[in-house]
Amino acid sequence: MSDRPALALVTGAAGGIGEAVCGRLAARGRVPLCVERDGTLARKAALAAGADAVPVACDLSDRDAVAALCARIEDEWADRLDLVFLNAGVIVPGDVVDSSAAALRLQLDVMLGSVMELAAAAARAMKARGRGHIVATVSMGGILALPGSAAYSAAKAGLRAYLAALNAELRGTGVAVSGVYPSAVDTPMLLHEATHDGSLLNFLGKVSTADDVADVFERALRKRRLEHYLPYGDSVTCRILESVPWLVPRILGPAEAVGRRGRARYLSRKGIPQG
Repeated sequence: MSDRPALALVTGAAGGIGEAVCGRLAARGRVPLCVERDGTLARKAALAAGADAVPVACDLSDRDAVAALCARIEDEWADRLDLVFLNAGVIVPGDVVDSSAAALRLQLDVMLGSVMELAAAAARAMKARGRGHIVATVSMGGILALPGSAAYSAAKAGLRAYLAALNAELRGTGVAVSGVYPSAVDTPMLLHEATHDGSLLNFLGKVSTADDVADVFERALRKRRLEHYLPYGDSVTCRILESVPWLVPRILGPAEAVGRRGRARYLSRKGIPQG
């Protein structure tokens, strides 16, 4: 067994959630492998994490780049990697009929295809050692589909199913699988949605912070359960509505009216003028 610090791979490391998690991992003695789509962002994330954090450039929409990163997981880092946090996200808001094929592929590649490949590589490396933890940022949108964000919801719903199956397959191996399911989180991605006609359902309740999500991430590390929600109450609502999908269109109008007011409050706090 190596005496060197354990490695923790984090995708989307320069984003709000990724940066918060990398900082906590470094503070607890792990070496974050800060994965971002280009070298500049990866170095920014590693610098913010401090300690011995390592910048790793990988465009998760590039299948060759993802394959190369998988190879590093199984070869270069396998003896020290005990945690992966698959957190990178991207969203292109808009109705399906207005969406391009490129936008659909981008979201599915970044939030589902690459996550499946990286999780599989990590599972092989960790299973061989008999320990490890695979954690992914999913979303309440993976439980209850968001109109205006169909591809995003599809990717997250697929990821939820993948994690459940992987968790069952790894039972008894010493490798845990967890998904973190936040509602709206105050990140650059949410701001982009708010200013580009993203789903109003994001703004029905309180907007969480990246640190709130990092708290849930740490709880996932302790509890090692399959699903962890933020806030829990939203997850109950989403799971109930998931079981009666015919009801959703009937309440969509009133819900969007509430969300429209919530979005206005959010943008006002950000100091962004509204038309």
